[in-house]
Amino acid sequence: MTTLVLDAGDLFGNRTKKDLKTAEFLAGHTAKFGYDAIGLGERDLNFGLEFLRRMIQEHKLPYTNANVRDAATGELILPEFLVIERAGVRFGVCSVMDPAHKIISMAAKDGEYEVAEPIATLRDLLPRLREQCDTVVLLSHLGDQPTEAIVQEVQGIDLVVVGHSFKPYNREKIVADAILLSAVYDGRVIGRADVRVSPESGKVMAVDVAVTSLDDAVADDPAMLESVNQFLEGLEAERLAQRAAFPRDLGSPDESFLGNANCSSCHKQIYEEWRKTDHARAFTSLRAKEMQFEPECLACHTTGYRHHNGYDEQQQSQLSHIQCEACHGYGTQHDRSGAMLKTARESCVQCHDNDNRPCFDGNQEAVFEYAKAWEKIAH
Repeated sequence: MTTLVLDAGDLFGNRTKKDLKTAEFLAGHTAKFGYDAIGLGERDLNFGLEFLRRMIQEHKLPYTNANVRDAATGELILPEFLVIERAGVRFGVCSVMDPAHKIISMAAKDGEYEVAEPIATLRDLLPRLREQCDTVVLLSHLGDQPTEAIVQEVQGIDLVVVGHSFKPYNREKIVADAILLSAVYDGRVIGRADVRVSPESGKVMAVDVAVTSLDDAVADDPAMLESVNQFLEGLEAERLAQRAAFPRDLGSPDESFLGNANCSSCHKQIYEEWRKTDHARAFTSLRAKEMQFEPECLACHTTGYRHHNGYDEQQQSQLSHIQCEACHGYGTQHDRSGAMLKTARESCVQCHDNDNRPCFDGNQEAVFEYAKAWEKIAH
């Protein structure tokens, strides 16, 4: 008996600095499991191609993909396929990703990658792969229905590991002549398929599937548990250190932010104008990049982050975005003396400078010009 250890992609998690550290941790431990092939998922590019290649090199991770190319060079970013020999049988392993799964990277601009249509890719690849192997294994990072559509259209695939799926297959699923297997996402279960392959033809003769939930019934490995706990403790210490760089020491604990809903009751027209600005979408822009827990970003994309009673990332308060009070100060200090207008003018430069310039009409300004920027939001 011989073993192939396979994964259909998305080893890495969300796009935050914390998750970048987690990705490095996962890459190191994944290498210890002895994977033979790992398909590419869109999340594996969350931190950019350079990061992925560094993890591959440092930890000898056997990634493969046949339909994702560097948009600048047109070259595949990973090996097109892998050939693995076990017990006299040559397994050809390839991977494709769904073009509909958007690749967003912390380290790269959108559009850096071109994802080719999977069916056309496999029709071109499989004849060449068959020349070098006996059994074809597809790591399909497409989800359930798109994967089934592919194996109905493309002949010559023997086994498929389905990624980007949200349910485990408790038994094999046969579509056309291919056997589909899935062990679901987030490492919640582990799947095992005992496969009998003809050494003469490479044809899969029989398969027996077992799926095990990694719940409380499965005892933790002591060494792994200790490693995970140490890693999590280190992450929390780093989070506290980052938050300490942006202390909540401004304003007064006796004052409160009231939120835009209160402001709009008297300043309805101004509120409606504010809703059209990028200030009203400041926190949303962080979510789009999954940076909504980074202190250095929250300091300027929320209201009162460094103030007493201001935005609290732990409670996810209603003070997200750059609301009225982010510029004018505590609502409980509201008066008609003109002081709140002076506060607003002075607040701009706390966040905006040449490194964080506003973007007008879709064009990034060359330098931060206070007077020009003020005209865009004056009210």
